[in-house]
Amino acid sequence: MAPKRKAKPAQEPIKYASVTAQQALLTLLQRTFSAAFSDPATLSAAIQAVKAHLYARDYLAAFDSPDYLLAYVVRWSSSRALAYLHVFGDLCPQIPLLLSSAAKPKKRVLCVGGGAGGEVLALAALANDLGARGVDILAVDIADWEDVFTRLRDGIARQLGWLAEEDSKPPVDLNFLQFDILDVPCQILDGDQSQKISLESLSSSSSSPITATATAPDALPPSSSSAPPAPPAPPPTDKLDVSKFDLITVLFTANELFVESKPRTISFLRHLCDRCKPGTILLILESAGSYSHISIGSKTFPVQFLLDHTLVDPSPSPSSSSSSSSSAPSDRWEKLIEDDSVWFRLDEKQLRYPLQLENMRFFIRLYKKL
Repeated sequence: MAPKRKAKPAQEPIKYASVTAQQALLTLLQRTFSAAFSDPATLSAAIQAVKAHLYARDYLAAFDSPDYLLAYVVRWSSSRALAYLHVFGDLCPQIPLLLSSAAKPKKRVLCVGGGAGGEVLALAALANDLGARGVDILAVDIADWEDVFTRLRDGIARQLGWLAEEDSKPPVDLNFLQFDILDVPCQILDGDQSQKISLESLSSSSSSPITATATAPDALPPSSSSAPPAPPAPPPTDKLDVSKFDLITVLFTANELFVESKPRTISFLRHLCDRCKPGTILLILESAGSYSHISIGSKTFPVQFLLDHTLVDPSPSPSSSSSSSSSAPSDRWEKLIEDDSVWFRLDEKQLRYPLQLENMRFFIRLYKKL
């Protein structure tokens, strides 16, 4: 067996996310959603309401009205788009290589939880800067971002000059689908009303694995030997066949998924292991520190630990262990970049924007499907 390569920490060169590039994104947002800034009192009230819901981790309530969605975009997607541009372009060199690859005429990107548009804006700007063509980006989100997303897509096309030639297809195709990504067909691991997640002990004094059981009221009921369970309902479109995508991003969404359902989130991650094609790039960002700790049973684990355990060290399924073959596709991911504390700091003296911009601290995982 070849020695396991150690993942690299996130580096800090600034090439694509220059102050000029950052200001261009902020100007695009301000122009696209200029109406929101014309009523400061209403906007401020919506921002405070969203902030309260986010603090309480009530994510569904934070995005349950058009005013809240608009407030989130202009208040939070602004800072995040700048950070994402730095991550995509400067910290993850594999992403510019993918977007600009002439060997792949069509590059497909799935942004899980991308309805607020931060990653879509950053990817579109990066692709435009690279002169990339044939990039299809699909943002999937449980909230109804359709109106906001359409306005952002039109604003991007205007700002980047994609509307200059009406008969030509834009180099980047942006689409939105409202859908709960956890409803994507995937296997409930045990076919029982509980889902077991085997975790290696964090304590060096114990060599035995920890098995944490998360109750799953939405899991499939136990199946009898004579009546196999019915297959899960398919998504509303085949666009969510994850085997079609070259890049999948889950940016500041993992916590929300785990809050919604721990078992279904683990099942979705295993679905990525089973279905994604070799070479697929998976980028996951989430808040650093204790905010991204998840309780399973009586124990608490960092989200990145659960991600690494599920993606890099998956337990073999009975079918794969009984019929293993060297030619069979792997369900494992290689961890290319690993950093548990990355700071993205803004130069507020040089950036102009009507609302507060925030520095961000997050962990980063970049995986490649083997």
